[in-house]
Amino acid sequence: MQSKIRISIHQAALITIVLVGLISCNTNKKIKEGPVEEKVSPIYSISMNKICKEWDGQWQGITVASDGNCYFSSSTHSKSHGAGFHKFDPVTKKHTVLAEDMTEICGETSTLSQQGKIHSPIVECDGWLYFTTHLSNYWKEGIERYTGAHVVGYELSTGKFRDFGIVRPRYSIYSAINVDPVRKKLYVFVAPFLDELIESDGCHLYSIDIASGEKEDLGQMTRGQKGASFWFFVDNQGNVWFTLWKLHWMYENDHGNLYVYRPDQGKIQTYNDVLPKGKFMDGTPVTNDTLLRQRAWVWAKALPGRERCMFTMGDWGGGDERLWIFDPSKNIETGEAFREVASIGSTFLQTDIGADRLYFVQFADPADERTYDSESTREWDPDAEGFVEKSLHLRSVSIDPEGDHTIRDHGHIVDQDGRAARMIMSMAADDNGRVYMYGSWHVKSFKEATLQYLLFEYPNGDLYRLLKRGEFFAVASTSSSGK
Repeated sequence: MQSKIRISIHQAALITIVLVGLISCNTNKKIKEGPVEEKVSPIYSISMNKICKEWDGQWQGITVASDGNCYFSSSTHSKSHGAGFHKFDPVTKKHTVLAEDMTEICGETSTLSQQGKIHSPIVECDGWLYFTTHLSNYWKEGIERYTGAHVVGYELSTGKFRDFGIVRPRYSIYSAINVDPVRKKLYVFVAPFLDELIESDGCHLYSIDIASGEKEDLGQMTRGQKGASFWFFVDNQGNVWFTLWKLHWMYENDHGNLYVYRPDQGKIQTYNDVLPKGKFMDGTPVTNDTLLRQRAWVWAKALPGRERCMFTMGDWGGGDERLWIFDPSKNIETGEAFREVASIGSTFLQTDIGADRLYFVQFADPADERTYDSESTREWDPDAEGFVEKSLHLRSVSIDPEGDHTIRDHGHIVDQDGRAARMIMSMAADDNGRVYMYGSWHVKSFKEATLQYLLFEYPNGDLYRLLKRGEFFAVASTSSSGK
């Protein structure tokens, strides 16, 4: 398998990237793909860089809340500006900046640290949204000055923020958060970035009691290494299921493990090497040993009732190109707990369920997901000789295990003014066929362009460049319903 084309700034930053492929219920069959529409109609976008020039990307950090509004973040790598938090009303199309800089919400404006990202899911419980901040200053000085990641709540009815404070001093949260709505507990994945903490310690699972704010270290997950876990599935028994992401790090004792924290036992249990071994969209097994060792969830979400969840592994989680249901009531060691739903191709963070469909973004040719990633191709200069646009498409498939798994290609992602999406890493969907996206887009003028800090080229300076792309929030109306 070819290695992906990447640029060093994103490798060094350890930012996760989208790799989506196509999946099949019957792996002996090729994926079924429906007719391609000319483009999604309509797509409405809003320029983020007209508000803040330094917002330069977004990964996860988006949800549709119980009030029908979409809440989302905008992140940065700036020395002087943190992440923003926003609300969008899909009925009125009103966009509201709820907080322009999370560093201020976290009470750290007097420090040299920045809370530059909300690189986590946003979860809801009892009228509150919960999310985490994340380290964004990846240069040496920024890591050394980082105070630590915060857990933050936002009350829908009042617009009030609640800062639960730093979970583990000088550690970030990379990046999972979820909630047990019965026990009223939050769970987060805490990760070190400072060399001395990586060498002497590792990643930890923490719980936070919502009422008291009390934090508890539930156990160490890695030793002498960084790590990441993007999604938690909290089942209806309060068990917290998760995997470790392995694209940048290999773990000696994890070649496809599934982990669960059981609150009634107060301990973390490991199921060794149980995640399904990958298959490509045409049913060909993944045989590359590195990919097989990298098996992990790159997207997961609970189904109604929280008895089961759906998940994908994708090219950055072991190369598998299928959509799965995980049922913890069934035998995990034998594989009975994992049921293949559909063949959709490689997917990553830009994935969500809306009504009875799974929505995802991938290149026009799904096979390109194995060779390219949009976080690198978004940096290609459109004015350079020989430039070829790698267009991004919005697609969907039925999540009914017995349904029609023909892939719907909703078309090239182009907004109301002809701008095309260049990278989508943050996506949510509602039950009315609306799909919300945040990412990098072509710009019509430099007023819409991102001002990017050159944190790796000139880490000790304060140099920026104006990019030939900008950050946009967008909503697509697919009018998709039924199976």
